[in-house]
Amino acid sequence: MSSVTATLSASESSGDHTPTARDADTASDAARSIPATLLLTLLSAITVISFCRLFSGWDFLAPMLTIVVGVHVVAWLMRALNAPGYLAIPACLIVLIVLIAWKYYPATLNGPFPSSATWSQLVSDLRLARGQFPSAVAPVAAVGGFAVVACAAAAFAALLSDAFAFRAYGRAEAVVPTAVLFLFAAALGADRNRVVVTAAWLGCAFAAIAVLRITHAEAEQTWIGSGRRVLVSVIPVAALLAGCAAATGAWLGPRLPGAGEKGLVNTRPHNDVTQVLSPLVDIRSRLVNLSDTELFTVAASEPAYWRATGLSLFDGNTWKLPDGDLAAVSGSFAGSPSNSHEVTQQIHISGLAGSLLPAAYSPVRIEDGSVYWVSASGTLVVPNDGLQRAINYTVVSSVLDINVDQLSTATSLNAPGGSMTDLPMNFPASVAQAAIDVTAGAPTTYAKALALQDWFRTQFTYDLTVQRGHSDDALVNFLNTRRGYCEQFAGAFASMARSLGIPSRVAVGFTPGDLGADGRYRVYGRNAHAWPEVWFDGVGWVAFEPTPGRGQPGSQQYTGVPPQQASSTSPGGVTPVTVPTATPTTTLDGTATTTTPTSTQTAPSTTVAPRPTESNSRSGGGVSLWVLIGAIAAAAALIWALALPAIIKRLRRGGADRTPVEEIEHSWRRATQALALVGLARLADETPLEYAHRAGAAAGIDPRCLREIAEHATAATYGRLGDDTTAARCRTLSAEIVQSVKELLGGRDRVLSWFDPKRASVLVTP
Repeated sequence: MSSVTATLSASESSGDHTPTARDADTASDAARSIPATLLLTLLSAITVISFCRLFSGWDFLAPMLTIVVGVHVVAWLMRALNAPGYLAIPACLIVLIVLIAWKYYPATLNGPFPSSATWSQLVSDLRLARGQFPSAVAPVAAVGGFAVVACAAAAFAALLSDAFAFRAYGRAEAVVPTAVLFLFAAALGADRNRVVVTAAWLGCAFAAIAVLRITHAEAEQTWIGSGRRVLVSVIPVAALLAGCAAATGAWLGPRLPGAGEKGLVNTRPHNDVTQVLSPLVDIRSRLVNLSDTELFTVAASEPAYWRATGLSLFDGNTWKLPDGDLAAVSGSFAGSPSNSHEVTQQIHISGLAGSLLPAAYSPVRIEDGSVYWVSASGTLVVPNDGLQRAINYTVVSSVLDINVDQLSTATSLNAPGGSMTDLPMNFPASVAQAAIDVTAGAPTTYAKALALQDWFRTQFTYDLTVQRGHSDDALVNFLNTRRGYCEQFAGAFASMARSLGIPSRVAVGFTPGDLGADGRYRVYGRNAHAWPEVWFDGVGWVAFEPTPGRGQPGSQQYTGVPPQQASSTSPGGVTPVTVPTATPTTTLDGTATTTTPTSTQTAPSTTVAPRPTESNSRSGGGVSLWVLIGAIAAAAALIWALALPAIIKRLRRGGADRTPVEEIEHSWRRATQALALVGLARLADETPLEYAHRAGAAAGIDPRCLREIAEHATAATYGRLGDDTTAARCRTLSAEIVQSVKELLGGRDRVLSWFDPKRASVLVTP
């Protein structure tokens, strides 16, 4: 035995590596699993593609496919290297974390690795997604927490599928993880590519199960014959059956009784696709999903922002409608200031739902239709069933003629409502400081508002592919990334203005829309908009426009922003607002006027960092994230090492009812598994006696011991012969062989046996 040990040590220390039988067997298993691995990878990819029902557009697809395929590749490599599960699965999880950081948070990386900033931004996005999930209606933008959660779920399902298929030797069980995700997307998603995706998924799942059955059957039976051509010969049949199943499902599914009926659980709004659950809930949904859907038309003498309501309550999470009394109105219900002119609007509802009637601010008279008036927010509310298609309203609004000189000298001390500067107690100090920095040197309320507006318009980018929201986390994230859309620009402006003591609120409505040949403005989903309003004593509520690419008609004289809105080709594109006169676009009321920007201040570029207290709390009071993960992993490994022997022994109790023949086969199997640990795996075409002769000579184990147990195993396997005495003798022989193998194992293998169930099941003493 000592000579064999010396020989093994010499071969390990030499520069040349001679492949062992174990290496060959591992390589063979990895190669044999490639077809099934490819099918499971394809199934995971189709599951990711099915997320098109959850997300708008296809921007989500490339990063998710990259990560999911990457996890499958790493899982296969771990199996090819014969890595035990306790190493392979954590390795795949680490790869998953790194890939998510690379794809979704590249700016936060510390070199190629995630940093504490990555963790902080991830937690922030997940909190936002959790808060928005109850009110979100698919499809949503594939950004932030929603995209990360979906990607992580798909990648984790891919990892579980691989583990079930090739470590637990499952068949149908291997498609269960992706099936759960597929059903989740089907239950919550929109009706988009439903039949095609479902047919593809079912066909691929059927093929994967079939190939897995063949792969495992081949692996289990090759020791009594070659069997190497079984999988290759059956693949065409499995592919044909899978194709037939997919085609049948695609053809038959839509034709089944009730296929076109409503689902048992309705996750959509009940009235209309354009129904508003909250004024700020579906702005992006309209911008993206209803971009070309006509909501209403307006015949008016001049364009305007068609304002639906004003939100003045900010609780740190969202802007909300204030409490106000509904007053039924007909005819005049408000007076017109002296510094204003009236605009009559004939509004025709074509696709807008809800109860808020949009009109130029501020409505003063209703000439056609029945509405309620909420003076606290300047809102027209349609009673009963709300807005209905083909209904017409005639509204007269009093539009302010705003004078720059008047704004420059106006104060903001007497705003109506009394709560227009309220902010939550936990309002981020970093955001308040940013407001101070941006408006430094601005002496008046008007100058401060203009400085905030110009800062957003020059230092930020309009982008619909960001996570919606205006909570504390969303606000800090928005100011850090400097990308967002109107809801975030308006909410950030209003909250920062309030931190300076300036009464502000968020208005919600629509930009003017496209002027048609019939003189009517056609307002589409892409025209949904939000903007801030600031109170000036003696003037009233005045609109500003911090969103790049947007500009309210009639405001250029005091904002310096020309009329602009979303183009007809893209919600993010920009086009001038068409004015129904033959004069230049700078003519806003039918008479030529020269308008020039009045802002001469250069807003500073301010970087807003997350609050230190939050960062510290999230990283465990200053402890590195990786140190924390390492400590948890070490504790888990220690618990596993202590518990594994007890688990193995408990599982062995289930073998007490084995027959003598089964006990002999079990003893032989344990002996061969032990020998495989020292590179003496049994070859597929070897008989038990041939293997005993080769292994005994190579390992230095008493050949008589191996030959005796091999003879009993041959009789039990091929002749089903054996009694209790023989079974007891085989248990003894097997234990002696295992003990001899333990003496041959090096320190690395001994340590691995503490954690690896495969090794422990062989080496743990019964």
